[in-house]
Amino acid sequence: MPQDDYRDVAELVSAIGAPEFPLRLAGWMRSHVAFDMIAIVVYRGSQPPLHIHDDFKGEQARNGLRQYLAQTYLLNPFYQSHLKGIASGVYRIRDLAPDHYLQSEVYRSYEIIIAETEEIGYVTRDWPRGLEEIDIAVALGVGETTEIGIYSSKARSFDDAAIARLNAVLPLIESSFRQHWQRIKARHAVERPQGDAGWAEAAYGSFGADLLTSREREVVVLVLRGHSSDSIAAHLDITRATVKTHRKHAYERLGISTQAELLSLFLEHVRQHMPAS
Repeated sequence: MPQDDYRDVAELVSAIGAPEFPLRLAGWMRSHVAFDMIAIVVYRGSQPPLHIHDDFKGEQARNGLRQYLAQTYLLNPFYQSHLKGIASGVYRIRDLAPDHYLQSEVYRSYEIIIAETEEIGYVTRDWPRGLEEIDIAVALGVGETTEIGIYSSKARSFDDAAIARLNAVLPLIESSFRQHWQRIKARHAVERPQGDAGWAEAAYGSFGADLLTSREREVVVLVLRGHSSDSIAAHLDITRATVKTHRKHAYERLGISTQAELLSLFLEHVRQHMPAS
């Protein structure tokens, strides 16, 4: 390892627990893999993500990040993988997504823009467009996961060599962030009232409860989570034709006709169920 890298590692370790640690971590990672932007959040159970660090530039991009932290994280494949207990590792975001994730016509709704040019088929309104995303997961303990998302323009995409370099430095990223989290965890424990935990995830369970049958709700939730008809059929052990029938009936009961309208309706439902500040 070059002498400069030893120095950088020493500075990173010395910053553990201090406010400048995320910035040091981002700089050290950039010395190994080039990227345009970084965002670090911690997921705790089904609570909304806790913002740790980002270097997004401009009010529009920052507004996109705020929208993600407030609501649209619910639709993100990393969040869904976190709920299932994702292992520490380096992931391309498209590898975490269900098959044919949210492919649809271009449609603008509250915070979601359906966009086939994006890796996972959608982007949060005001989120910087046309970026390739790599996610580094750090398992912190039961029900807690760090997502270190790095983003690069597709003109300078992440190749296999970049992924290999990230995997090589993953042990230090894991170890340092775990120690950092243990030192700062207590100060975040009271950020949200205990009764609010899981309110957003519970929105999945209550969406359409007064209009849909239990099977229609199961199908709709899987659609919202980005599953194709084939994937839904496999999950629910029913035929693809039956999935389409349930989906058609659910859309009729909800008074909608497209997936984009479903996303819009769901996000409005989430908005209505947000706890008071």
